[in-house]
Formats: sequence, C-alpha cells, structure tokens
Amino acid sequence: MAGALLWSPDPVSSETRTAPTDRPAERQANLPAEVAQSFVSALFSSDATLAANMTDASDAATTAIRATRTGMASSAYQARLATTSPPPPDATTAEVAASVTWTMPNSSYLKYDIKIPLQKSGTRWQIHWTPTIIHPQLTDGASLTYRTALADGALLGRDGKPLVAGTIPDGIYKAITGQVGDVKGTDGWEVGITNGTAFTALDGKKPESGEKITVTIDPARQAAAQAAVDALPQGAAIVAIEPSTTEILAVAQNKALSGTNPFVGRYAPGSTLKIVTAAAAMNAGLVQANTSVPCPATATIGTRRISNAGFGHDSLPFHTAFALSCNTTFGDLGSKLPPNALPDMAKRFGLGADWTITGAETNTGKVPPASGDQQVENSFGQGNVVASPFGMALVAATVASGRTPTPTLMRGKPPTANDVAAAPSQAVLGPLRAMMREVVTAGTAKQLSGIPNLSGKTGTAEAGGGTAHGWFVGYQGNVAFAVFVENAGSSQSALTATAAFLKG
Repeated sequence: MAGALLWSPDPVSSETRTAPTDRPAERQANLPAEVAQSFVSALFSSDATLAANMTDASDAATTAIRATRTGMASSAYQARLATTSPPPPDATTAEVAASVTWTMPNSSYLKYDIKIPLQKSGTRWQIHWTPTIIHPQLTDGASLTYRTALADGALLGRDGKPLVAGTIPDGIYKAITGQVGDVKGTDGWEVGITNGTAFTALDGKKPESGEKITVTIDPARQAAAQAAVDALPQGAAIVAIEPSTTEILAVAQNKALSGTNPFVGRYAPGSTLKIVTAAAAMNAGLVQANTSVPCPATATIGTRRISNAGFGHDSLPFHTAFALSCNTTFGDLGSKLPPNALPDMAKRFGLGADWTITGAETNTGKVPPASGDQQVENSFGQGNVVASPFGMALVAATVASGRTPTPTLMRGKPPTANDVAAAPSQAVLGPLRAMMREVVTAGTAKQLSGIPNLSGKTGTAEAGGGTAHGWFVGYQGNVAFAVFVENAGSSQSALTATAAFLKG
C-alpha cells in the first residue's frame, strides 16, 4: 500500500513560531499551513478516512484517496509544504502550495507541485476537497497508478499459451530452456492517471523486448501419446511429426523405457525398414508394385536361412508381399542391391541423416553399407541397422509429404542440415503410399483398418536373448509417427498403442 513520508515544512514565519499572547490558542492551532500539514501527513496512511475527515467532502475524498493508494501500490508519498504566511484575520479561504514526490518500487521518482485549498468553517480551517490535491491533472473518478510494463518475450506452446514445466516432457523442457535462456526481456514501468479503462501516462520506461518462441509440441497430441505409452507395461515411446512442416508434435516415453529417450535411443527397426528397401528395389528397377515375386515360407539366401512369420506363397504381387511383410521376398531383393543402395535410400527418408536441431539432441539411426549376408539381414531391418523412434517418424513423414524433412522443435529456429539427402522420387513414393495403405486395410496392421486414412508398416525386430521389439510406423492425414515397444515380442503392442494415440 502507499506509505506517507512527510518532509518537514519550511518555517512558515516568525509569527507562526511565537504567537502573540493575545491570540486564542484554538486559532493558533488551526492555521491553514498546520491543517495542510496534518492533512498530507495522513493522506496516504493506512486509514484513508483520517485525511478525508479533514475535508469538506469526506466521502468523495475517501474514495479518491483509496483509489490512488491502490494504484500506487508500494510507492512512498512525500510532500514538502511551501513557506506560507498566516492569512488575514477576516480571510475565509486560503491556499497552501506543496511539492510532491512519489518514490516508486523501482526507485524512480514522480515529482509535481500541488495547491491545497482551504476554507474557513466557523472559527476553524478545513481542506476544501478537490482531486487536484492528489495530482493537478486528476479528475473525479480518476486515480494515480503505477504499473509494470511487461516485456513481451515468452516461451509459448503450439496453442499460443505460455509453456511451463510439465506441459512437455521434462527432458525436452530443460533442454529448450537451457538453450534459449531467459527470452522474456526486461520489464519497463509506467505511472499515470487511470480513469475507467483509460490510462494517461505521465512517466515511465518502455520494456526491452524479448523473444517470442513457439515450441512445436501439440499439447493434445502430446497428452494422447503419453497416455498411450503409459498404458503399456513394457518400455514404449511415440514420436509424432507434422509432415507438411516437419514440426515435432509429440515426444513421449513411459517410465519403463529408461536410460535413453525417443530422440536418440536406437534399436533394430525390423520390418519397418522394408519401407526403405521397397523404395530402393523399385528405384533400382528390380521390382514394381505389381511385379509377381516369390514369397516362400523359408529360404536360404547366401548362407542366411530366412523365415516368414508362419506363412508362404509361391508367388504374389510385390505390394502384397509388402503388406504381409514377407521376409524372404525382401531378403532376396536386398541381396541384389548394390552395397550403398540401402544407406543412400535411407538417408533420402531422413534415416541416417543428421541435423542440428535447436532444443534437442537427436540421432536418427544408422544404415551402413553392406554386402552378402549382412545386406540380406539389413534389408528387413536386422543385421547392423539401427533407428530411433525419431528417425522412423521422419521416414513416415517423408512418405506422407514427399519432401526432405526439416525437423523443427522451435518455430523460427530451423535445423542445420549436416548430412541430408534429397527426398525419394514421386515415382517411388506414389506406389509406396498405396502399399502402406494396404498394410492397414489387408495386411499385418488390419486390426487398425477402422481408423480412417491410416497408412503404415509393422515391424518385429529381434533384440537378442530371445526377445523382440515391436514397431508401427505410419501416418494419418497431417500426422506422421513412429511407435516403439521394447521387448514386446511382436508388433501387437505397438498397434494397440497406435490405436490409443490416434483415438486419444
């Protein structure tokens, strides 16, 4: 609240210091300067009525004094009265000048002069109330106000609301705030006259603008992704990306997935890598979507014995082999590709590519050059191929958009491309989109066929020790994503999590 610090008034005159002995005592104690001094001493005390009762309009004075006490918050009020001679004995009005200083919370000063009118009531002087006693420009209903002029810098969520801890995963929040620091800027201040909704500034300092940064995480998508992984007992993660912009929409993992995060944790991608292998085989002219290919239940390719998940076909269209996830078909195609075909094509989907992303450390994965048995295994996502959930989400986003991804976590801060290739040709992507749609309508993900416009690819990846990770990589509309479940045994848990995420 406003405090009252009164500077002692200058001596009014020798007459006021030593009054004539024939002057009545009550008149001596009721000189205009003394009344004005008592008034300003009480003006912004804790009880507004103390000063108001010294006026001829106590109700109006109380209201005005309280309003300025509120508006000036913890500012301190000081008044120095000018030297004033006693009025003539027959005077009925008087005026005392004063210099006012407000010391505001930021130690700045507001200084101005006022005139305090008085009038005689009977034998005593009292303050004649007018709002100009508080400030020369004050009118009825107005008040002095000190307020902070807020700097407009802020860290915002995708919904435009301030981003606070707990809105996004703690690791991402700490990484972002650690990189950008204090974006708010420096607050300014202003003091002026408030009248209703109008504010007339008298003095102040403009704020020093900060930076407005929007984090691309979508709160609704993030909440749905987090709920989907939290429902699983195994370690699980979901990364979602907007294909049209490659803005990162969600990054979620449950507590069971420890020691890493979905941006950098790398695992065998299993049959989700068949997206890359199919594109490489079509790009090399080895096969097209309708080409008939063998899909035996088991096959020996080089020295590697390969099996399907309990099925086999003498011959079927390549798009069907993709939908059913035929390992023997893809192992055979992989053995015929040049050593650099898979790593080159993977990079065109963003897998194995490298970006410096503001706000996050990332690692998309690695698809090394290979030949012989190693390339056979790599062709269906085993061997020495690894991918992060983030990397596989980029693969899905590239299929959906047909453009080289530029993964972004903070708007206005695009990534720096360190090792990135051009997106695959539309001649490859067109058939691939149809094939990924068939996975959902009639293939290994047909339990999700009730979800409109969903396309994707399942994956089960041997992780050693008899365990296997589960994957589903796909897109629906303008949301591309990768779902990873650690040691799930199959892709079933990933499909369950996908349904929960998209329906959430």
